[in-house]
Amino acid sequence: MTMVLSSVIFLGGLGVLFSLMLVAAQRKFAVDTDPRVAQIEEALPGTNCGACGYPSCALYAEAVAGGDDLEKCVVGGQDTLRALASIMGVEVSDAQREPKVAVVFCQGGSDVSWFPGVYRGIEDCAAAEAGQDVAKRCQYGCIGLASCVRACKFDAIHMAPNGIPYVDASKCTACGACVRACPRDLIELHPVSHEHFVYCKSQDPGPIAKKVCEVACTACKICVKAAQKDDNPSAVTMQGNLAVVTPEPYTAKGEYGDRCPTDAYATDRNMVNRDRVLSTIRELQGTGVGS
Repeated sequence: MTMVLSSVIFLGGLGVLFSLMLVAAQRKFAVDTDPRVAQIEEALPGTNCGACGYPSCALYAEAVAGGDDLEKCVVGGQDTLRALASIMGVEVSDAQREPKVAVVFCQGGSDVSWFPGVYRGIEDCAAAEAGQDVAKRCQYGCIGLASCVRACKFDAIHMAPNGIPYVDASKCTACGACVRACPRDLIELHPVSHEHFVYCKSQDPGPIAKKVCEVACTACKICVKAAQKDDNPSAVTMQGNLAVVTPEPYTAKGEYGDRCPTDAYATDRNMVNRDRVLSTIRELQGTGVGS
């Protein structure tokens, strides 16, 4: 009996000793947490989309508390920016900034582009590209396996019946997930008011481009010459065999594409609800869209 009691006392003493050691270690190695981190994380949208450059909202909250830029959360927009500024005790402009949206630079769907084969591999654009097993003949066009759709957490991008993705401007947050998901760099982020583009990325010579896709840019330079005639030569320029609209400063006009033989230079393609977004911005600003 005495031996049992001694064992209990000994083990109990060890437990108390270890507890004291743990308390001491916790106090010695404790890391002070900035109380603002929890407030900042609460103010963030919690989508963990990675658009800010951090893999989670929690990590971005820590970065903001440590002095990082408050304006990296494109998903939260102006309301989130104001909330973060209030927590950090700084001032930001109340000017409504024009949002950006994803723009898909390909019109070569199954109705106008040459598909000599049938893809039977993994339903992933990057896998098809890596395996050089793309059904579409155009080596620059949309692969059509919807990787961009699956990457979007906001239901803002969908596949049209012809196999080309289109963007819902009213849902797009410009997080860039679809941009990163496209192995052919066919998706870019542009201000929502920019609607005139050359919706093509082909660098094939004109005759080849036209053979594999009816709506490809054929490097005819008609849109480039139209801009030059309008004393606006920097608006549309040639990059190799492709006419490209200059994004900054953006001065492109729809009329530059009036004589485009393939409709590659076009207006408001692969996009829905753009007008709804622009109308909302004008109401908030009281005037036209501004930066």
